[in-house]
Amino acid sequence: MLDTRKIGAYISKLRKEKDQTQMELAEQLNVTHQAVSKWERGESLPDIGTLPMIAQIFDVTIDDLMNAGQLAKNRHVGKIVEKISENKTEQVAEMINTGVVDIEELVEVAPMVKTSTLNKVSEQLDVSTFNLDVILKLAPFLGSDALDQLIRDAVEGDVQWKLVSGLAPFLHSDTLHYLVDKTIEGSLEVDQLVKLAPFLEEDQLDKLVQHVEKGSFNWNVIQVLAPFLSSETLDHILNQVVEGKLEANRIVSLAPFLSSEQLDKLIRQAEDGSLNWNMVQKLAPFLGSETFDHLVNQVVVGTLDAEHILKLAPFLSMENMEKLVSEVETENLSPDILASLAPFVDKGTLSRLLTTILTKSR
Repeated sequence: MLDTRKIGAYISKLRKEKDQTQMELAEQLNVTHQAVSKWERGESLPDIGTLPMIAQIFDVTIDDLMNAGQLAKNRHVGKIVEKISENKTEQVAEMINTGVVDIEELVEVAPMVKTSTLNKVSEQLDVSTFNLDVILKLAPFLGSDALDQLIRDAVEGDVQWKLVSGLAPFLHSDTLHYLVDKTIEGSLEVDQLVKLAPFLEEDQLDKLVQHVEKGSFNWNVIQVLAPFLSSETLDHILNQVVEGKLEANRIVSLAPFLSSEQLDKLIRQAEDGSLNWNMVQKLAPFLGSETFDHLVNQVVVGTLDAEHILKLAPFLSMENMEKLVSEVETENLSPDILASLAPFVDKGTLSRLLTTILTKSR
């Protein structure tokens, strides 16, 4: 990449050798002296149309400027700058297409080139001159339309998906739709596409979820997509579990992303026997205090078997534990249940419970 600090220091050196002030150079170039100051401090580069003028004033080549007076690393950057400053984009493209100039040298000057000009160059380049590494480097400077077309062309070849992931922030929604469709058609690997999940829209994500449900893709896809799925989509998946169309175990992987209302819906299924209580135990780390309060109250009033709450004991508050041992009928608390609850109950509460049991047994 061009070193702005070295280029700035070189311009400063040339100006001083010519015994010019920043103000005098600025007047010759029709820019402000602040602009010259920024160049020399390496904070910015001259406009691409200004570079030939600077080279002429100091009697050096544009390549000398771009390489800060050192042995030219980029041998043809000067040619690119010259042609672009003259708005001869077709000649720049021709030089790259014929191999006279390496496309990496276009990448070097891209930060100085207007997006519209860079688009014109890219539109005239042969697809064979591109690889996704080059596209990634040009992405911040290319317009969306030009970049999208390059991606579509590249997808037809050997796709380097690490690079495509890097391009995602610059892609149009239409192009992301195109990549989703290509994945569904089987042209692209779904494991690669999910790397673009943060940039996919809801309808694009829903499309992938639907194909997981159909069995086109592995369930792991939904697990990866989960942080980006809408509440409506998660509701839909939850309903599939409730209706028995989807294995209940699969919903556990989505638990961190489910709302309290959605989790409560699953708990209600467990209460009426539609969902195994082992599943509730797996969901326990994600349940809210209100849900635990509700379950303890169900045990207290006798509508829920006390054995079910054992699996949740590590997650119950001290208040709920005390409520269980003090308000549940002692005949409903078998020795096994009491033994299981004991590690989670303070000594005072446990002592009171044992006293009650001993009193009733007399």
